[in-house]
Amino acid sequence: MSLLIGLNGRFFEQNWRPALAEIAFAAANGFASMQFQGKPAGLQAAALGANFASIRQQLQAKQIMAVMEINLQIDAAGCIATGQTPLEVLEANLPAINGLGCEYVHWHLNNQPVLEYAQVAELEIALQAQFAAGVALAQQHGFKFGFEHNDPILRLFTTPQACRQLLDAVPGLGFVWDFNHTLPEDLAGFVALIPRMSMLHISDTPLPEVNCHLPLGMGTIDFAAYCQALAAANFYGPAILEIGGLPKSGGYGRDTDVALIDSLQRLQAALA
Repeated sequence: MSLLIGLNGRFFEQNWRPALAEIAFAAANGFASMQFQGKPAGLQAAALGANFASIRQQLQAKQIMAVMEINLQIDAAGCIATGQTPLEVLEANLPAINGLGCEYVHWHLNNQPVLEYAQVAELEIALQAQFAAGVALAQQHGFKFGFEHNDPILRLFTTPQACRQLLDAVPGLGFVWDFNHTLPEDLAGFVALIPRMSMLHISDTPLPEVNCHLPLGMGTIDFAAYCQALAAANFYGPAILEIGGLPKSGGYGRDTDVALIDSLQRLQAALA
């Protein structure tokens, strides 16, 4: 097994760092990957503080893999507030994906407003065609495409069964496992999906409460056990530390340099 442990790039309005500075930090402290956030209109170089070519050059020079998450809130019709479909948003981000050299890209789709369970089941099936088109687009452009599951309160793609249904329907689609979205009773079901996993999102949470996005050690996840399961299945891929916190866990801003380095070290110890 090989985890390419990385950080969620701090390119947010409330917590922004130029991409070249973030790459220098990552390289100096042993990170092997970095996650960029796609945007509905396409991620623009201005949001990163440098052009894509210079960022990609530094990523390659420092041997840091670029990945992208596209986090979207969709309605019952599968569209975001602008009316775009997830596939249209993926297409809008192709210049950034190609420019940065992103090797893994995934959708994290949330349903807003929260839908009834029957609507959720219909939406999950209706989205299969777009996921298949995303896989085809990824093959054309040379990256691995996947999707992430949700905190169970959001209902869309929350259970191992729903995720397996999508994976069975769409050959070539990858699965992004988020440790901190996983209820204890669902752990075995998600572990069974490791052969289809493309990426990991890693943060801590005080189980059985999920989705707190805490630095490692501030919750109760048994990271050694999760890593043993990954090792047993020979998982290989990026493992992004998505720490920082949500309002329910004390608010954002915990993704400091110190916290990221400490979480990296704790994950490395769990792997050992």
